[in-house]
Amino acid sequence: MYARHVVIHGSPDKIDDGIRSVREKVLPALRECAGFKGQLLLVDRSRGEAIGISLWDTEENMRASEEKVRATRQQAADEVEASSAPDVSLYELPVFETT
Repeated sequence: MYARHVVIHGSPDKIDDGIRSVREKVLPALRECAGFKGQLLLVDRSRGEAIGISLWDTEENMRASEEKVRATRQQAADEVEASSAPDVSLYELPVFETT
C-alpha cells in the first residue's frame, strides 16, 4: 500500500471550511481515481493545520491520481487561506493494520 501525505497551513478560523472542501470536493475526486483505498484528515484547529493522508493500492495509481487531485487540493488550501502551497510527500506504507 502507498500513501500521499499533504500538509496545509491556513487560518484557524477557516478549518471548518477546509473540512467541508475535503468532503465535498477532494473526496469525490479521489473516489474517481483507480486504486484509491481511503482518506484520513487530521486537523489542529488552534494552529490552522490540516494533514490529509490518502491511501492507494499501488505506487503507480497514487502517482497517476496526482494530476486529477492537484486542483481540488489547491481549492482546499484556498478555502483555509493557506499561507503557502500544500506540502506533498509520497510514501510506501509497509504496515497497515486496523482493529
